[in-house]
Amino acid sequence: MAKKLRVLLIRPKYTSLVANLEPLGLEYLAGLAKELGIKCRIHDEFQYPWTFRFRRMCEIIDKGGYNFIGFNANANTVDYINKRAKQLKEKYPHLFIMVGGPEAELNYTEFCKKAVDLVYHDNGLSTLKNIWTQGLATEVFDRQTGICYKRNGRWVIKKKGAPVDCFINKPDRTAFYKGLKKNYIFMKGKYALSKASFSCPFRCSFCYCTKMNSGKYTERDIMEVVDEVEEIRHDKIWFVDDTFFFDADRVRLFCNEILRRGIKKTFMAYSRADFLAANPEILPLAYKAGFRDILVGLEAINDDQLTDYHKQTTRYENITAIKNLHDNNIVCDGLFVISHTATREDFRSLMRFVRENNLLWVVFGIFTPYRGTDAYDRYKDQVVNFRSWRLDGTHITLKPTHMTSFEFMMRYYWIHVLTYPKIMVRTFFGTGYDTKRKGWF
Repeated sequence: MAKKLRVLLIRPKYTSLVANLEPLGLEYLAGLAKELGIKCRIHDEFQYPWTFRFRRMCEIIDKGGYNFIGFNANANTVDYINKRAKQLKEKYPHLFIMVGGPEAELNYTEFCKKAVDLVYHDNGLSTLKNIWTQGLATEVFDRQTGICYKRNGRWVIKKKGAPVDCFINKPDRTAFYKGLKKNYIFMKGKYALSKASFSCPFRCSFCYCTKMNSGKYTERDIMEVVDEVEEIRHDKIWFVDDTFFFDADRVRLFCNEILRRGIKKTFMAYSRADFLAANPEILPLAYKAGFRDILVGLEAINDDQLTDYHKQTTRYENITAIKNLHDNNIVCDGLFVISHTATREDFRSLMRFVRENNLLWVVFGIFTPYRGTDAYDRYKDQVVNFRSWRLDGTHITLKPTHMTSFEFMMRYYWIHVLTYPKIMVRTFFGTGYDTKRKGWF
C-alpha cells in the first residue's frame, strides 16, 4: 500500500510582508515519505503568484498522479483549506485528503468536513508512519492515536498519543534549497529553520504554542541538534523553539560544541526576558558561537499588562534583558502585543520605551485570542470579524475599548511608520547590528 501512495503536501499561501520561510513541518513529512519509499512533493504556495492557485494545484496533481493530499494548517488558513478540500474532492473524488499542522493539532474539529478524510492532531509522526505503511483503511485508523476520521459517515475522534521528545526521521530540505531565492526575513536575509524542543514551559494566555505536544515541554538531545546544524547546507539558522534559551547549561553545551567542531554559522533564536536578565554571563559565549539575533517576547511595557498576559516577567526584566543583549553586541528583536485595551497614551508610551531602550528591531502584533488558548476562553463571547484570514496578529478581533477601530488601526500603522524606515536605512548603511548606535545611520 505504501509504495502505491503518491503524496502531495501543500502549504497554503497567506499574506506575510516580513518573511517567507522554509516549510519545515512539511519537510519532516517529506522526509518520512522518503524513508518509506513513497513518492512525495511539497507544493509551497509561497513560491508562486497569488493568481490561478487552484488551477496550478490541479495541474500538479494531474502531472504527478498524486492520490494523497496533505494540507498544513495555521489559524489564518482554515477557511482556505476547507474551501480547497471541497473543490479538490469535487474534481477528484478518489483523492484522500488529510489536514494537519498547528491549527489541526489544537482545533481539529474545524476540519471535520465532508471533503476531508483525515484530520491529524497527534504528537509526532508515528501515527502517520503507521497509516502510510499499513494502508488507508478504517481498521488501520481504529488502531491509531491522534486522528479524526469517518466511520460509516460519522466522525471518530481518537485521543492523542504520548508527548514526544524527538523526531522519528530527518527532514527532507529539498523544498528549502529549491526555494532559497524567495526565502527571506525582513532586512535579515535567508534562514534555514531548526526545532530543538516541543511546546513551551510557560503559560502566556495569548499563545497556543504552550498547548502543543499535549502541553508538555520536552527537549531534543542537544548533540542531535548540533549534528543537524552541521548538516544544513546554509550559513544562517533560526531556532523556532518558543524559547531556545531556557536551560543555561544546555545552551552552554550547545555553544561549546559548536565552537569545538568549528561550525561557522549565524544563529537566531527566541528567549524570555527573565532568562536574559538573570543569565548575562552566558551571552558572550552565545555571541562567540554565532548568535546575533535573540527574539524576546517583551509583549508589554508595564507590569499590569504583563500580568494580564500571564507573562510572568516584569518591565524591569524587559529593560535589563535588552541592555544585556546590547552590551554583548547581540540584537534584541523586541516582540510586542498591542492590547485592545490600549489608550492613546499607551501607544505614545510604547514608542518612548522603544526609543529610550534603543530598540531598532521591533515587531508589533495585535492581541488576538486564538482558538485553543486561554485568551480565547476568556474573550470568545466578545470577538468580532473572527474569520480565519484575519487571525494573523495584524487585524482587530476584539473591539478597542478606548478608541474607534479606525483610530486604533491608524495608530497601529503609525508605530510602524515611526520604526521600520529606520530599520531599512540602518540596514542599507550596514549598521543594523550595531547595538550601541542610536541614530539613523
